[in-house]
Amino acid sequence: MDPIYQQLVELLERKERLAFAVLVETKGSTPQKCGAKAIFLPDGRILGTLGGGCLEAETRQKALRAIETGESFSFRAVLDDDFGWDDGLICGGSVQTFVQPDPGRSKVWQALLAEPSKRQRRVLATITTGEHVGKRTLFAGSELIVADDLPADLLSELSAQCAGLLGEAEPEPLSLALPASSLSIYFEPILPQPILVVCGGGHIGCAIGKIAAWSGFDVVAVDDRASFANKERFPDAKQIIVDDPAKVMKDFPVDADTYICIVTRGHKHDAVILKEIIHKPAAYIGMIGSKRKVRTVMDGFIEEGVATTEDFRRIHTPMGLSIRSITVEEIAVSVLAELIAVRRNAQNYVSLSVTNQLADKSVLPSSESSGGTRCPA
Repeated sequence: MDPIYQQLVELLERKERLAFAVLVETKGSTPQKCGAKAIFLPDGRILGTLGGGCLEAETRQKALRAIETGESFSFRAVLDDDFGWDDGLICGGSVQTFVQPDPGRSKVWQALLAEPSKRQRRVLATITTGEHVGKRTLFAGSELIVADDLPADLLSELSAQCAGLLGEAEPEPLSLALPASSLSIYFEPILPQPILVVCGGGHIGCAIGKIAAWSGFDVVAVDDRASFANKERFPDAKQIIVDDPAKVMKDFPVDADTYICIVTRGHKHDAVILKEIIHKPAAYIGMIGSKRKVRTVMDGFIEEGVATTEDFRRIHTPMGLSIRSITVEEIAVSVLAELIAVRRNAQNYVSLSVTNQLADKSVLPSSESSGGTRCPA
């Protein structure tokens, strides 16, 4: 969830005057994409961003006027020579921006921030034009969590739209016109942040945890040493567990939103942890180490019947992208880049992992049983 909502609620609780703006539609080349948000305050402060430049300046002027008039509105800007000549912002695209002064009347904000531990996939729907402009609903699938005062038939239509949106694997924000009611609705998926479990609180684990928290992951730090698993080393972690990482990961709830980095103080520790999670449905399982270490661990798992070479194809080891990283901080950036690439389903990036190479050169147990072999790459 965008952290700007927390800032918005805090400002509203202090009864500060403000206008809230969001890009509800973008076409072509634009400085920000659909869903970018900003809060404009009378003293000139801007929290968040719509991309800067002339678009943000234009929105700021309109937002400050709206604070005085109390009227919500939408406006379209075409980012061409006529709009952006003064600061070089000639993107060529267009944006639709919704501006709402004093959004504190909505009952949805507190519900939006409540019970983050539930990790629900939700949709925030905002009416941006028409009779009920500025009113909102919050749905978890088709189930209504809370809504402003709206007609039952409109809530039913919104419910169907929200359920359809959350049925997509990677739902994106979008605006829809509802012809029957002459309303425009902005639908914003509110998805739980992915969980990154960092097994090991050493230098690299600590650096990965810090950058991951800044990059939108809920970090869980695990180490059996309290001197390594603590708030000082992981200041932004959602959870810190002082216990044997292998024991923790054996029962840790892993799903498709879980990412795991194994960076303990020795390859024996790493292998024990990997044994507990190699078959779990994580989005990403990574382990630090050299090609020789990976070969040793893979051979050991195959001999013990723990896993096959095919199981190792989904393991990222060594972790990270090929950016010739040397320092601890550079290694952490490399690892986070790979986590983001997996999260965003990026294509054609160059990974350091050698598990596919090693698997291609190995004879698969399943091939042996059927009399076949796998040719080397």
